[in-house]
Amino acid sequence: MSEKISLVRCGDYRREVVEEKVAKALDLLGGVEAIAGKGASVFVKVNNVMAAAPETGIVSHPEIARAVVEQFKRVAGRIAIGDSPGGPFTPAMLKRVYQKTGTAAVARETGAEPALDTETVTVQLPDGRSIKRLTLCRSMLEADCLVSISKFKTHRYMNVTGPIKNLYGTVPGTTKFVYHSRFDDPKEFADLIVDVHLASKPAFHVLDAVHVTEGEGSRHGTIREMGCIMAGRNAFAMESLVTDLAGLSLDDNKVLTAAVARGACRADTGWFEVLGDDPDGLRLENFLLPAANFFSERVPAIITERLSRLVAATPEPVEGACTLCRKCAEVCPRGAITMGEKVAVVDASKCIRCFCCDELCEQQAIEIRKPLLARIVRR
Repeated sequence: MSEKISLVRCGDYRREVVEEKVAKALDLLGGVEAIAGKGASVFVKVNNVMAAAPETGIVSHPEIARAVVEQFKRVAGRIAIGDSPGGPFTPAMLKRVYQKTGTAAVARETGAEPALDTETVTVQLPDGRSIKRLTLCRSMLEADCLVSISKFKTHRYMNVTGPIKNLYGTVPGTTKFVYHSRFDDPKEFADLIVDVHLASKPAFHVLDAVHVTEGEGSRHGTIREMGCIMAGRNAFAMESLVTDLAGLSLDDNKVLTAAVARGACRADTGWFEVLGDDPDGLRLENFLLPAANFFSERVPAIITERLSRLVAATPEPVEGACTLCRKCAEVCPRGAITMGEKVAVVDASKCIRCFCCDELCEQQAIEIRKPLLARIVRR
């Protein structure tokens, strides 16, 4: 049991509370001195998938990021903070996202450098399951120490997302959707996420599970209090623990399932040690997963293929809410979305139901249409 992760109760995002809890989570594992060398360059990779306010539960909370940066300032020679959001990978886009998510304020107030470098590097991955060669963000890969701050939340394509998938943010901008198009089967995409995680070689992880999101994905889900912060070097261990705390099985977490299948970790939670607070006091009951794929995941494919129009959930832009900004069309990996006269239009025959359009629509103008048969089976 060589792997260790820390688990610390944290009931809210007040600055003084978060600072204390993050410090405790790191100290339980030997402190920042055990993670980064003196004078090292550190990249703090937050979860800023889009320009969303912290209270939405879509992005990692800036107070967690602030506390992490302050801890690493004790040893780092240089600290950058940022992400690669979905959409154009440009300095202008990054600045807008950082401003909305609170990352810009963290950088300004801590002295960290907002990450605006949009250069990329090619990484060879001979042992990759889905892909052998990846394009990733240079600034994240070339830092001496890559620290990932993830957010636990539901995800319409992968069911849940946490420490493992957060490193998919090392893929620059719209390249994410190129990969989505190549690997449009959920199992293949889950393998790709594990490939990207391994290629990015993160040094350390902090998980924001103070407030988590359940139900219909991060855009339309419901925020619940899990009330904890996790930290550790092994994202697979942390993913296993948070999945267990949510009362979910291995099959409910597609990315973790892919990791277990390829031997990256075990299927149980007995291979790592939890330091700090008792997990039993932090477990949730009746944590809800997205209903979008409920039917297709529980019925043989030969049936769902024949009844796809009756059971498949599909994204549907809403007239009046849709501003024809074209963001959904830009991020759709299959080019299934075009602009109509008053509202964006989805070609259901091309749609692979990855729901990137819904996840990244800043107007929340996309509804997920669930046919009657799927609603009956769900019930």
